[in-house]
Amino acid sequence: MIELKTGDVLLLKKENAPGAYTFLKKFLGKDFADFVAKIEKHEYIHSELYVGNGYVLAAWFNGVHLVKYPLEVLSKFDIYRHGKMDEEKRKVIRKNVAKYFNMPYDFASLILNGLPEILSLGFEPLERYFEKQLPYSDPKKMICSELVARMFKDTGIIIEPDPEFVTPDDLAQCEEMKKIF
Repeated sequence: MIELKTGDVLLLKKENAPGAYTFLKKFLGKDFADFVAKIEKHEYIHSELYVGNGYVLAAWFNGVHLVKYPLEVLSKFDIYRHGKMDEEKRKVIRKNVAKYFNMPYDFASLILNGLPEILSLGFEPLERYFEKQLPYSDPKKMICSELVARMFKDTGIIIEPDPEFVTPDDLAQCEEMKKIF
């Protein structure tokens, strides 16, 4: 296994996570679930951030937590590293763990995050337009990919203009992000 570095992004493929994709797959079939995922261009359903010393910072339905996974759990994630992540930025991430730790989950953002994607039918300029029509932002609550985007923004790395609307796929598709495992 590759050595994880602070700032590495862990992305969970839709097939490996409980959620909408697995629900649709179970009750309506894999073809239907794949069709919906293709419309929304979703390959990944969840993201987390490696913060060092074996710990990952993650936003789940019950809030933002630090967790230390066994290797068999880590092997379910694809690991991405941003090309501009350096030691100074890693220090900022380690310092800011306490800033985000124990924040509540943002259920409103979860719903509003998916709405522009569904309405735009995958057309990126239309998705950005719909996002601007939803001026929702609550930096005191987090969803998984927003947490990663805000932690990156704290270092000066901007994934998307508005961290509120960053998805796990946006993280993977970021130009400077490279899959390392």
